[in-house]
Amino acid sequence: MAFVPGAVAVTQDAVHPGLRAMSLSLCVIVQHVLGSALGPPVIGALSNRCSLETAMMFLPLFSLLAGGLFFIGSFFHAADSQRIEGIEHLLSSTP
Repeated sequence: MAFVPGAVAVTQDAVHPGLRAMSLSLCVIVQHVLGSALGPPVIGALSNRCSLETAMMFLPLFSLLAGGLFFIGSFFHAADSQRIEGIEHLLSSTP
């Protein structure tokens, strides 16, 4: 559960304010489809092939993968934030 505040903060910061509800809902859906739905079958398949203890040892690898993806995404955050600022100015100046 420690990744949720960071993921939500990033998704809310990198989108236009008018799309924040859509961003949060897509973030939650993707987190549940990839984590909640796929996690038990993958760990179950590993535990069937090896043992439950061995399967549970793979869980930190997924955390490392997620951390790596957050790290890679951090390089794009400044550029994405600047693009959003430009969109806000264009929308606020329309009659």
